[in-house]
Amino acid sequence: MPEQQVEPEVMDGKDIKNLESSLQLLWEKARRVSESLLQLKEANQALKKRVVELEDGERKLREELGGREGELERVRQELLRLQSNGSGGFSKEEKEALKTRIKELITKISARL
Repeated sequence: MPEQQVEPEVMDGKDIKNLESSLQLLWEKARRVSESLLQLKEANQALKKRVVELEDGERKLREELGGREGELERVRQELLRLQSNGSGGFSKEEKEALKTRIKELITKISARL
């Protein structure tokens, strides 16, 4: 079998310029994608941090709400106990102050919900 020599394809100047231009364009696109990816990662980290902050705030508010609900229940029970004993040891002004305090607590709890 006779050996065939394969001659390398010779590129003219125009083909080389087109190839260089295409490679440069591809490189720029890859660089922009990389920059966008870095920006998105930074934004993602900032959002994750904000989520943690919001979750911590929610947890604290829920704990506070639980405490206030407990206080409200205690005051209600005390009021019921005193009402069942008749007039109790409260004057009319003290009863009004207690009612006002209960209304304030209910308003605060409603505002938190």
